[in-house]
Amino acid sequence: MRNESGKIMLRRFIDRLTESGLLILTVALGVGAFAAGGALFINVQQQSIEMLNSPAYQEIVVSTRTDTENMDVPVEAKALNENAILTQADLDAADLIPSIEYSYILNNSRIHPINEDSLAEEAEKSAMREQFQASNKASEDTEAPGEPPEGDKQGFGLDVTDEWDSLQASDDIIISQEDEYSGYEITSEFFSATKLAVSAGSLFSMSDYTDTASVIILGDTMAQNLATEGESTDTLIGKRLLTREGYQTIVGILEPTGDTYDALYYEPYRDSANSAGFTGIRRMSMNSELRFSVSDVEKLDSVAALLDDWFINQFGEDQVNVSNPRIEAEQTIARNNGISLLLFILSLAGLFIASVNVAHMMLSRTMRMKKHVGILMALGATRKNINRLFASESLVVIALGSIAGALIAIPLNIQMKNTLELQGSATPLVIISALVSALIIFTFTQIPIRRFDSIKPADAMRSN
Repeated sequence: MRNESGKIMLRRFIDRLTESGLLILTVALGVGAFAAGGALFINVQQQSIEMLNSPAYQEIVVSTRTDTENMDVPVEAKALNENAILTQADLDAADLIPSIEYSYILNNSRIHPINEDSLAEEAEKSAMREQFQASNKASEDTEAPGEPPEGDKQGFGLDVTDEWDSLQASDDIIISQEDEYSGYEITSEFFSATKLAVSAGSLFSMSDYTDTASVIILGDTMAQNLATEGESTDTLIGKRLLTREGYQTIVGILEPTGDTYDALYYEPYRDSANSAGFTGIRRMSMNSELRFSVSDVEKLDSVAALLDDWFINQFGEDQVNVSNPRIEAEQTIARNNGISLLLFILSLAGLFIASVNVAHMMLSRTMRMKKHVGILMALGATRKNINRLFASESLVVIALGSIAGALIAIPLNIQMKNTLELQGSATPLVIISALVSALIIFTFTQIPIRRFDSIKPADAMRSN
């Protein structure tokens, strides 16, 4: 009976190939729309929660305004030529506001590894500088000397050309092939505020913030980039990364977070007074950012107002910008939630329409099988066998349609995510949504089958 049922279904599927193809296409469109829309809706909810729980959106950011042309309100002229330069001492504002849990400085930073490519580039620049100097010396009668060639006028902070071979052979020295790494200069409370912990080595000691030695902590992704193939990142502890800015000794590696922190490095922030070689001009150009982490997010606005008053008293009107990143985050979340909810409702409507159409088409196919059902029941098939027969056909159609729908939904969901600037992969969510939508359509297709629960074999055989 099972073999005979399979043959009947296969023959019916082939004989009505166009109708079967339309059934599969209808399922694919319904599943694809719901899988893409449903996955997007869930993804937006997840990332909204993660964003609001992120330490970056539970703090106030304070930065200097050095360009009056970019200000909404111009800086008033002062008797003295004065610019606001934020330093570690300005973190004392946190002591006056009980709601502030942590305060730290976060400065953008860059290091440039020395490798064969950068050595060749520096050799070319050095030759150009020598040629320029010789040209100026030969033309002493010139009123004003020319400008040196563009580029690095000072060269490397280290003279490594003569000992390059020994550096390459050293197990203690890391030579990276990257052109640049990004990171941050931070003060001690940064790791507590961001809840970052080390998987190997240690965090900075208090002496690291006053010593002149260059030490860094690596994010997990950057550590993997520096480790040789098959080498554990733990072995990087104590090694020195060779850069234009000098040797960078690795003292710690952070645990992976799945966030942008993983691809960065971290070095101790030092005020210009405590840092050899760091002038006040450089500190001004770095435009230090002070960050104040607030224990209760409901008090972010009030803390921002208090900090604004404090810095106005220190530097004057419109010299310092006090901002609350959470406001912008909430606006982004509200926009994404509205768009994703609308798309989810539309996709749900599409799934419902597809389910009704599939059920109607299956009902039409089932009624045309009425006589065959009567014959099968006369030969001994039970109603359970008949129900299983049509259910099997529905499963085949829905399975093929769901696979096609998932293939449609994945690129569609990626496009939606990119439009809303969402991060991470949502493929698992697409697959789960496709399975849910397939189950819904299958439930609808079982309605026509129930018409045979009470039919008599003789009545079924007499039908045309």
